Amino acid sequence: MKIVIANTKGGCGKTVSAMFLSLAAAKRGHSVELWDADSQGSATEWAEMAAEDGEPLPFDVLPVNAITVGKAGRAEITIVDTPPGDAQVIQKAIDSADLVIIPAAPSSLDLQRAWQTVAAASHRPAAVLITSAEKNTVLLRDTLAVFDDNDDADRFSTVITKQQEIRKSQGRCPERLYGYDELFSEITERME
Repeated sequence: MKIVIANTKGGCGKTVSAMFLSLAAAKRGHSVELWDADSQGSATEWAEMAAEDGEPLPFDVLPVNAITVGKAGRAEITIVDTPPGDAQVIQKAIDSADLVIIPAAPSSLDLQRAWQTVAAASHRPAAVLITSAEKNTVLLRDTLAVFDDNDDADRFSTVITKQQEIRKSQGRCPERLYGYDELFSEITERME
């Protein structure tokens, strides 16, 4: 299965989601590879830092580019971390996906870009993942309602809340999954 994490906006949680989702799949016993399609190499750097600290990730992180991102992975589950703003790489990744996850924080700019990505992924199974959400806020309720009231976009019922620990885990192999284990269960149910 090839899962592509895509949104044309930077800072919406693509790399974090790719890492934690890869970890959730690996903890369930799946062979996983994470493809880092972002020229900034954030996922690759994260993996290198974790290995240097003596806590290597339980999956391979491989850099890919516009030519290789559309190919099939070798692992049971391949998760692709796409770059922001590189339409060619994003579209090639989406075109080869079994599932597209579109992370977006409950903010107008994130949601605007999420809708653009929903349109680009209209020919593939896709759903929006709300990230960096603050519980019990009007903004979160309004964001969820936008997707729940619209037939053009699906969203995961899992919502990733804003937590300092998620950001602190960058460069390490985290123990906790902060909701990404529930997301992986939801993905498994959807793909059956």
